[in-house]
Amino acid sequence: MKGVFVALVTPFDDQGRISPERLGPHMEACLAEGVHGFWINGFSGLAVYLDVSERKTLAEYVVAKVAGRVPAWIHVGAMNTRDSCELAEHAAGLGATGVSVVPPLVYSTNLELIIDHMTQIQKAANLPLTYYHVPAITKVSLDVDQLTTICQRVPNLAGIKYSAMDIFTVVVLRERIPQVRIMTGFEEILLGGLMLECFDGTVGAGQNFLAGPLVDVYNNYARGHLVQARHIHRCIARLMEIQGQFDFTAATYAFLNLLGFDVGSPRRPMIFLNTAECQIVRKRCLKVITSAPFDERRLIRTDDFLRLG
Repeated sequence: MKGVFVALVTPFDDQGRISPERLGPHMEACLAEGVHGFWINGFSGLAVYLDVSERKTLAEYVVAKVAGRVPAWIHVGAMNTRDSCELAEHAAGLGATGVSVVPPLVYSTNLELIIDHMTQIQKAANLPLTYYHVPAITKVSLDVDQLTTICQRVPNLAGIKYSAMDIFTVVVLRERIPQVRIMTGFEEILLGGLMLECFDGTVGAGQNFLAGPLVDVYNNYARGHLVQARHIHRCIARLMEIQGQFDFTAATYAFLNLLGFDVGSPRRPMIFLNTAECQIVRKRCLKVITSAPFDERRLIRTDDFLRLG
């Protein structure tokens, strides 16, 4: 796992039912922008609000749509190990590249429970496994020693999605486990992590609407064009700041709908942005986009965005 991966949202119809086929045009646009892979059924996809059958249906559609063109990782974290194992076994049957898992949710846990949980899931999938470190959501904050232990003891652990701002921990972790891929879940710090050689890429929700610019940052860094990478990354940070001024998930859905991709509204209890809020998002983004140091069309279907009244 390396490069720019899109953590896909889950589309819903007007009745709140999942509508996987709505992802098709969005996925093709992301592929045209050069993304390196997809991440399915993560928190950006509201997986915790989907039942097991819905998560399977969504995974089936995405993996079939990708058709081996890029890696497809499926997040199988759930409220209990049995459901996670069922989802992991299903992912393997689909031909997924690998599976990702968060630590057990809600109830208190410890390192041994996390390792057992992950080991059972890996056995069920028999695929490469990624640990999803996202303490702001799981409330499980592991230090560098604990993360090192997980990497050493969990079979076939191939990567960590590190969704925290503490780059120092990642620098130390990289020294200890150079064989494990580390992807940042925060697009805002991608370039800094690349320059410190501690991140191998990024997996996040922002890639849904910033695929092109993030691929540009990654490619410019790889080619040694650091000044251009820095200019583009500053623009990305400004757009992510706008997203952060609203509910993060609701804003992601709003961005996609404004860009012409009908993904519906997030499932309740999430609330979609109202019309006035969407217009505020559009106007603030336009101010950034029109002064961006890259072709406006590097944003997915920016022309549609610009034509909105």
